[in-house]
Amino acid sequence: MNVPYRSAMAADPPARRGRPALLDAEQVVDAAVAILDAEGLAAVSFRRLSTELGVSHMTLYGYFDSKDDLLEALVARTIAVPAVRRSSTAPWDEVLLAVMLDIHRQLVSRPGIAELLITRELTGEWVAGVREQLLDILRNAGFTQRRATDGLSVLFNYLLGAVMIETHRGRGGSAASFRLGLRYLIDGLKSDLP
Repeated sequence: MNVPYRSAMAADPPARRGRPALLDAEQVVDAAVAILDAEGLAAVSFRRLSTELGVSHMTLYGYFDSKDDLLEALVARTIAVPAVRRSSTAPWDEVLLAVMLDIHRQLVSRPGIAELLITRELTGEWVAGVREQLLDILRNAGFTQRRATDGLSVLFNYLLGAVMIETHRGRGGSAASFRLGLRYLIDGLKSDLP
């Protein structure tokens, strides 16, 4: 039984008796992130990772069940939602703006993750956690579940499109223009509150 990535971050998987642990999940993710940043998403594979880490590629299955699980761990490493932890007294729209700006900065610095979010359906545990944090901002503001889900979808479509333009074209977008468009979208959400 493999240890889910989130649990692996809290504690390393138990070592097998008689054999010291060669790696931990964090080291595997660190190596995968380095490959992703240097060579892009297509270069991330268990075989490539095993070469980088000096272990059998089968060893990696002790940490991740599949490449998809590893890719989700890369997304989990990249997309953090630190602004959600801001004071609960801050207005919801300011918290949402800060969170989306945080995620934008993270994705611009690691565009392979944005590509991954666009090209794959990610359904792991991390997805539910991040999604719930973001939906809570909108639900706590008074949006219904449906409206919160739709609003979040619109924001992420805008976010991912902006990141892809900024990182692939090298022109046509900027942090300032992203912030302006994001403010327009959040103001639109505010006007839709019941």
